[in-house]
Amino acid sequence: MQLNVAHNAYLNDINALKKGNNDMQQPLINHTSWTSRSQALRTRLLPLYIAAFSQGLVLWAPIEKVFLRSLGFDQATIGLMAACYGSLIPLFDLSSGLLADRWSRKGILMLSSLATMINALLGGLSYNIPTYLVSTLFFGVSVALMSGTYESILYDMLLEETGHGLAFAQRLSHVKQLNSLALLLSALAGGLVAVLLSPRLAYFATIPLGIISLVALLTLQEPHLHHTEKRTSFVSHVRAISQILFQRGKFLRTISILLATSLLLSAVFEFGPLWQLALDAPVGLYGIANAALLLAGGAGSWLAARLTFTKPTSVVGMVGLLVASSLALVVVRNAMIVILAQGVLVAGGVTVNTIFTRMLHDSLPSEVRAGAASGVSALSSLAFVLFALLFGGIIQHAGIFHAGWMVVGVTLLAGALLVKGAHQ
Repeated sequence: MQLNVAHNAYLNDINALKKGNNDMQQPLINHTSWTSRSQALRTRLLPLYIAAFSQGLVLWAPIEKVFLRSLGFDQATIGLMAACYGSLIPLFDLSSGLLADRWSRKGILMLSSLATMINALLGGLSYNIPTYLVSTLFFGVSVALMSGTYESILYDMLLEETGHGLAFAQRLSHVKQLNSLALLLSALAGGLVAVLLSPRLAYFATIPLGIISLVALLTLQEPHLHHTEKRTSFVSHVRAISQILFQRGKFLRTISILLATSLLLSAVFEFGPLWQLALDAPVGLYGIANAALLLAGGAGSWLAARLTFTKPTSVVGMVGLLVASSLALVVVRNAMIVILAQGVLVAGGVTVNTIFTRMLHDSLPSEVRAGAASGVSALSSLAFVLFALLFGGIIQHAGIFHAGWMVVGVTLLAGALLVKGAHQ
């Protein structure tokens, strides 16, 4: 199987630029052709951007904990909910990726929108714990179905329109920025709906947003590079993905960095408020911290489209910043500085993750792109489940600042892999 089709195209374009091939420089014709392709690409990308933005508008997210208390949830049942949610994601991650490769990636995203709408409907109709737990399962399915699917569509769309994936990091950063903006608007709008009307209505108000994403996806012109004339068996498909995910060398380093940065981001987003809680931060600071992390994620996406790790100095600078910020979570006892450190970790983590996501897709054939990307996501989810169990145990016995050493460890691991790659 040719695992480096996209990667070779990428290298060929770079080599052509380096050689300064004058034979290809036909200004008027090339400019017209480039403008036409650029316009076609923007037209094809617009429905994808609209869908990504509307799927990120989850109005109930900022008021969920308040709503859960009204249903009778305590720490134990919240833990049960997290376990139900977390156990589904790795399973559906890989299976949805396989289905996306063999069926339709657009169809998978539409199923994700439907799952989001069902989750919001059941959540709004919940008056007891069991019903809400069922709604949570649908949200887990929705997240898993989206995992790896947007980026797979995006990369293959670039290949069809331009012949290479040079602009992938930039276009993926647009998707992530839209998602960060949607989450930020959700935090504001969801809070207003809950205060002015009721928390329950925040769930129902999310349903029309799911309909918008469905309509946008219906108009999406899906790339078909993953549809080959010769249909491989399911077993062969799974075997090909397994061989890709566990290749030695540079590919394994890329996946390891993706796992480490995903783990870092999940830890900060999931456990970040516990630092504010331990420092007795004012209630109003929690909203500021949440907004800061979302903005940091958007900043990281923006930076990923403009930063390369071709120079060791840029790698060392990024690693130094991340390690220093992770150490602040252990030694600093000032809430504002801790929030700043968490923001730096998110911005840096998103930057590195986006750059290495492009490297991953550069090395993947279209036939297994979504399955392999979802496989990486499934491994990340499993790693976080194990991380969260150990992290929670340390918090219970020693406190959040001692548990913070686990964040430092993950940051050091990602940093070591980055530095090692820069010197190779």
